[in-house]
Amino acid sequence: MRRHPAHPLRILFAVAALGPAAAGAIDEYRLDDGVKENGIGIQATGSNSIAWLNRFVVTAGNETVTAVRLAFGADLLAGDNIPNGTPVTVYLWYDFNQDGDPGDAVVLASGQGVVASSGTNAFSTVPLALPVTLAAGEVVFAGAIVDYQGQFRVASIDADGTDSIPPYPPNDHAFLAGSNNGMAVDPTALALAQFPVAPVRSALFGGNGDGTWLVRLNAQGVAAPVPVVTPPTLDMGAVDIGASSPPQTVGLANAGTALWQVLALLPAPLPDGFQALPGTCGLPPFALAPGQACDLQVVFAPDRHGHHVWNAELAGNTPPGSAVFQARGMGTLFADGFD
Repeated sequence: MRRHPAHPLRILFAVAALGPAAAGAIDEYRLDDGVKENGIGIQATGSNSIAWLNRFVVTAGNETVTAVRLAFGADLLAGDNIPNGTPVTVYLWYDFNQDGDPGDAVVLASGQGVVASSGTNAFSTVPLALPVTLAAGEVVFAGAIVDYQGQFRVASIDADGTDSIPPYPPNDHAFLAGSNNGMAVDPTALALAQFPVAPVRSALFGGNGDGTWLVRLNAQGVAAPVPVVTPPTLDMGAVDIGASSPPQTVGLANAGTALWQVLALLPAPLPDGFQALPGTCGLPPFALAPGQACDLQVVFAPDRHGHHVWNAELAGNTPPGSAVFQARGMGTLFADGFD
């Protein structure tokens, strides 16, 4: 057990000798290499509260944060790891002035979970109650707060460098705050905690080292529909005036991650000679869930001689011009094609 008097927050350390983390999916946001060196906790016998958090920069394609993942405690031999089942609240904070300092960060979302796999390198996933969508390049903080009684090692730290994806500078990307006076750390006022939020570089290492918490984020791209329309062109052929072609099919599919709402077939009214039939889609308005597909049908019934073209657009919650097809046909005077 080591104490670092450089900060008034008295800390428990335990060296972890756990070997490489188990192979698995790569988290969308991470600063650690998957192996903790220490378990951190407040050295007091009464009511304690500790907040630990990492700073992340939002990347394109991972704008919607869905869950916080974290490891707990030191090594399995420590004997004073935070007990499994202890309540934990995870938070996502927004750095509204983008200065990289969590002292004035605001809470965007939270989630409730419990400590699990304490003393190992295994990560526990705690979903946010509501996913949060941010803009690429924005700075956020993510971490947790645990309130507990007695001396336990709670938060796991990687103190020997980073293995992040994408690579982050190793300096001052991790912070902590705490109290041992029975007052829980307020997530909306980290700077007002008994031991105000500070970089782990100063709070734990007196300026002679650094580290990052084993805190990661799961995220996904911004949810959006992606329309797929096939084929792009329908050739209805030559049809006598007053007659109708056999129906031809336009396939619609949603390859995106959000509901595709088709509100209208444009232009409205449809050009002379063309009719839209419901098919399996129905006529607009209708909607396709992610992964869903259906068919529309088009009939050509010319009422005049010559070429007919319908540049069709399925207007809705997709960008203009992203869901289009063309139907074309020839109106003829006689079945044998003489006109």
